[in-house]
Amino acid sequence: MTPEGYNRPPCQGCNRTRNMGLTRGESFTLLALTSKVGGMKRMIMPLILSVALGCGSSDEGNAAGTGGIGGEGGTGGQMFSANPPLVIGGERPATVDIPLDYDPSVAHPLLVFLHGFGTVAGLPQAAFLGVLDVVDEKDFVMLLPDGTLRDDGNYFWNGTPACCDPDDAIDDVGYLSGLLEEAKRTYNIDEKRVYLLGYSNGGFMSYRMACEASELITAIVSLAGSTFAEGADCQPETRPVSVLQVHGTADTTIFYDGRAGEYPSAVETVELFASAAGCDTSAPTGVGNVDLVSAVEGEETEQVVYTNGCQESVDAALWTIREAGHRPIFYRPDSGSPVFADLATDWLLAHTR
Repeated sequence: MTPEGYNRPPCQGCNRTRNMGLTRGESFTLLALTSKVGGMKRMIMPLILSVALGCGSSDEGNAAGTGGIGGEGGTGGQMFSANPPLVIGGERPATVDIPLDYDPSVAHPLLVFLHGFGTVAGLPQAAFLGVLDVVDEKDFVMLLPDGTLRDDGNYFWNGTPACCDPDDAIDDVGYLSGLLEEAKRTYNIDEKRVYLLGYSNGGFMSYRMACEASELITAIVSLAGSTFAEGADCQPETRPVSVLQVHGTADTTIFYDGRAGEYPSAVETVELFASAAGCDTSAPTGVGNVDLVSAVEGEETEQVVYTNGCQESVDAALWTIREAGHRPIFYRPDSGSPVFADLATDWLLAHTR
């Protein structure tokens, strides 16, 4: 039996998920995760949540192969294949999702999704959050790398000492930087539009990349993440990165108000990056509320931006989700993808170098 809403011929509907290395059954499972669930969403989503975001783990730990250049299309004299590989990264591979109508002659924005700490890594979390839904609509090339697998079965990124590799033994900045460079050799990427979207531990890692590899990145979105406890540990060598922090006030894993000596509050995190961009942090601007989550009535998410005095094309923003916890169930209208994925990627695409 095919998932609800799946009415295409057997192969076409599974093209992307099969290209990602999934079997037909696994493809249908992923399609079911991302299909419309209509009025049953409030019953189904908590079950998906427990699988996709690893609800069995309540905390965040201790709080390159070669590209396929040469093909049918390209820009600036460089040629790219119309049928590029969908796994890159060599000994530490990363899955790649491309638009179904990928055109190698067109420069595409690059989106890297960084999963949270837990037993479930990138692809299921991206599916749950609706990030996979926007690849075709917004023409992204998307990378889905996985963090390092610990002996206890949990994947993690070396974000900061608070989350989740206190020994600093893994060079994830080096790994992700190499992955970005390989992606640019393999696919036609617009280097002015390179984005990270990280959840929890992946949010910490996104901020670390903004601190230590700002020359490679245009903007980041952090959902329920944070950054270094000390601002001195984050000193971008080149142009600052635009940041959007999305955080629930009832988060009991990564606290909205921060944890002294471990990581700053959501507000302090955004203001750190706003200050680096020259923004006036004393005068944030409210831009209205939106409805992001299913469990809280009304437009529960307050949007604030820091744009006054900022360097050209750089800014910072904070979306505060009232009463939401660490794993918010985002509202998914009957007509499409979760509002969070849609609005967060729109915010990213509004930024260019």
